[in-house]
Amino acid sequence: MSNQLEKWNRVWIIGASSGMGAALAELLAHEGVEVIVSARRAEKLEALGRHSTLITPLPLDVEKPDEVSEAVESLHAAGLPDLTIYCAAIYEPGGLNQLGPEKARQHMEVNYLGAVAVISALFPKLKERGTGSIAIVSSLTSYCGLPLAALYGPTKAALASLCETIKPEFDQAGLQLQLVNPGFVDTPLTEKNSFPMPFILSREEAAQRILKGLKRSTFEIAFPTRMAVALGILRRLPYGLYFRLMRRML
Repeated sequence: MSNQLEKWNRVWIIGASSGMGAALAELLAHEGVEVIVSARRAEKLEALGRHSTLITPLPLDVEKPDEVSEAVESLHAAGLPDLTIYCAAIYEPGGLNQLGPEKARQHMEVNYLGAVAVISALFPKLKERGTGSIAIVSSLTSYCGLPLAALYGPTKAALASLCETIKPEFDQAGLQLQLVNPGFVDTPLTEKNSFPMPFILSREEAAQRILKGLKRSTFEIAFPTRMAVALGILRRLPYGLYFRLMRRML
């Protein structure tokens, strides 16, 4: 077991009912780490908990800040997590045909404001303790505006900007903040896509890559590399060329 894993006696994963969150929970439990798993669907968490005695369900609706605060208080009483991973997300593909205030609000509440609630409730307690890590799962779509991601993309860009903004304060407090930017991963969310998804990974492979990055303690964990490099180049193009390429994707 690595030195980093030895530091993780307890890990809290928010958004663990399926996809990468569930895969991470199983992977960490297999490594002998106690894992608290949170999501709205209690039955999914209970099913996950049956995989290992090290997995403990803690149902939570991240759209309700009071519930987030109560969850953090309960964890504080029992022992704060050494690592918290926020990967709760919703996704509805589409452009202007899907864009509307209600759907945009819901995406922002789950994908972004839920993370804000977790960080704002947890950070002061971790700072008081003097140790702790938080990892926020964003997406490679945060690199640049992509067609058919009008609801999802802006929330992930907001997460990336937030992490960049508050990282110095985490450093100053002696705490760790990491940003996870995956590409396409085979989960219930991406099953909604009707377009080709290059370099798509299984949820298990994505979880392994995330865990490997968390062990290295680097700020950004971006994968797959080829997609990260391609989108990194794309976001640096002059807008005239950039939008010419984007129109071809519609």
